[in-house]
Amino acid sequence: MISRWIGLAASCLICVVWMSAYGLPESEGTAAFIITVAVLQAVAGYQIGKYVDNLQRLAYLDSLTGVLVNRRFFQRLEEEVERGRRHQYPVTLLFIDLDNFKLFNDTYGHLEGDRLLSNFARMLQQNVRIQDQVGRWGGEEFVVLLPHTETEQGAQVGERIQASVRKQFNGITVSMGVASFPLHAETATQLARKADTLMYEAKKQKDCMLVATK
Repeated sequence: MISRWIGLAASCLICVVWMSAYGLPESEGTAAFIITVAVLQAVAGYQIGKYVDNLQRLAYLDSLTGVLVNRRFFQRLEEEVERGRRHQYPVTLLFIDLDNFKLFNDTYGHLEGDRLLSNFARMLQQNVRIQDQVGRWGGEEFVVLLPHTETEQGAQVGERIQASVRKQFNGITVSMGVASFPLHAETATQLARKADTLMYEAKKQKDCMLVATK
């Protein structure tokens, strides 16, 4: 959203600089022409900025679900872990996988499978705070980043998500791994690997959440 306003501000600044350098026009016709050009330039700057915003949105968000793509989510995870290190607060990560998604796709078709993924992503966003981040790690795997959140609090979020899935998605369950920085990992990579490993262990049981311990 910010690029469009930067474009607009840059266009206005150019107009101000031009007027400062050459002064106000003497004739009304020239003044009207300059005002028209200035307005067109401002509109063009805004539209170019808007286009840049859209490009960034396409680069950062998954086209199907609207949540962060893998690459962008991991960048946010790295940034949050570093902030947590500097300011000494915990960061909890949830790795979530839809159980038996392939069977669902084979039974109901890929369009229904896509609809399920989209609705599931929306449900995740409804079950976390505004400062939390939701991403699609790949396929039917999703991730949730919870800054300023201890492991126990993260597990409570996970339980709420599991309960919502059972209630809203008939016959669908999720398996989940939960781990926290700095208790279970020192870096974003280690944290992702820990939560991912726990999720895969949970999938052996299905409809299960495994929480990291010391």
